[in-house]
Amino acid sequence: MSHQEVDHRVANSLQLISSLLSIQAREASDQSVRDALLIAVRRINAVAAVHQQLYRSSSAHAIDIASYLLDLTAKIEQVCSGSVGRKQITAHIQSLVVPAGFASMLGILINELVINACKHAYAPDEPGDIDVYLFFPNQSEFRMEVRDYCGVADVHKVSITSGLGMRIIDAMCHKLNAAYAHVADEEGTRFLMRGTVFPSGV
Repeated sequence: MSHQEVDHRVANSLQLISSLLSIQAREASDQSVRDALLIAVRRINAVAAVHQQLYRSSSAHAIDIASYLLDLTAKIEQVCSGSVGRKQITAHIQSLVVPAGFASMLGILINELVINACKHAYAPDEPGDIDVYLFFPNQSEFRMEVRDYCGVADVHKVSITSGLGMRIIDAMCHKLNAAYAHVADEEGTRFLMRGTVFPSGV
């Protein structure tokens, strides 16, 4: 089986799983079950977007991180925004060609952080802004920030992730040899991260 055929089958499988979970979410009578299924759908769709973007070009070994993350955050914005309460996700990304493995991990990480902010920083029918920053002080290091603007007056809206999302974030940070911190102030919550562009094993 060729590499292209494998890619096609993976894409079809992800689409099928997403569709089945979406159907289950619509049929679920319990709101917590429905919410959990919809979160799973978002994660699968993000993985599908990662796969599509990474293998769109003829080379699967390297990718321009700015083009990739701008496309990914636009897709996340569509998923997180309904007919009301539109979420505005703005990506400020420095252009650099990076290994596909690094781009994939960073994409999964940003997906988790942005979806978390959409879910916890703002109510479903509440509009809100989320900014994503990524820059490279040099060829081997990166700095990243994901922030919302919910403020800390309402402690229930501080977007600190937990559960599966936190485990995914921890795993990606470990793979990226990165350190991170959450900072909450009167303006909102920031996720700050610094790490290595080409860590071993990526």
